Amino acid sequence: MNLKLTILCENSVERILPGGLIGEHGFACLLRSDRGAYLFDTGSGLGLAHNCEQLGIDLTDLKGVILSHGHCDHSGGLPVALQQHTVLPVFAHPDVFHRRYSGRPGQQRQIGLPWSRAELESLGADLQLSRKPQQLSEQIFLSGEIPRRWPTGSLDRQLFVKDPQGHDRPDPLSDDLSVFIRTDQGLVILLGCAHAGLQNILAHAQEVTGEKKIHLLLGGTHLKGNNQEQIAATIAMLESYHVERIGASHCTGLGPAVQLANHFGERFFHASVGAMVEI
Repeated sequence: MNLKLTILCENSVERILPGGLIGEHGFACLLRSDRGAYLFDTGSGLGLAHNCEQLGIDLTDLKGVILSHGHCDHSGGLPVALQQHTVLPVFAHPDVFHRRYSGRPGQQRQIGLPWSRAELESLGADLQLSRKPQQLSEQIFLSGEIPRRWPTGSLDRQLFVKDPQGHDRPDPLSDDLSVFIRTDQGLVILLGCAHAGLQNILAHAQEVTGEKKIHLLLGGTHLKGNNQEQIAATIAMLESYHVERIGASHCTGLGPAVQLANHFGERFFHASVGAMVEI
């Protein structure tokens, strides 16, 4: 299978184009193969249309949009994709519509999906919600809900959901999902924010796909805010899985990204807006 991955939305921009690319807090990656094109996340909504135009990317042939989880910095550009289709499948976990907030009590801001299910369906979203892994093609898998066998190390104490009575409770982010792609070089694993924990995701990817070799890990690793001991443990874990390439984005954080780059050398790259990987 021929595979091309293009980062359309991310916190940073390194690639220089005449019209300029836009960086924003968020993530979006276009997955294009001879099995079709899928958009994995949509960014915050500021950069998707502009960056597609600058990169000469057409979203009219999408077979679907995949949402890694229900945060606004991954779903804000969803109408940009939907408006180019009469009906478009949107794959996600059923908890993607949870009412989500960030911050301390009394200083919270809403960070969940900006639209209701009814609003998205009125825009043409054909919602495909599942807790179980799904297979989009012979090579492309959606993780479904990822078992938390190892501590995630990334549960943000300032992330909350509202229960039916309107009370705050810590957000377990059970809707966090990843994309697993089997290639001739091994597994490609696409991450939104890796809220489920990197080790949990890697182990689940191997089980779901039956492929042990991990060629590329690409996306947000949620290492921002981790201490030195946690980052060292993550690096050791990635080495134990023999991950061949790492493209870090978004919630990895600048400090942890530098540490990953120092350790992995040429096996590491910054997956900023405009970065492309062909396999």
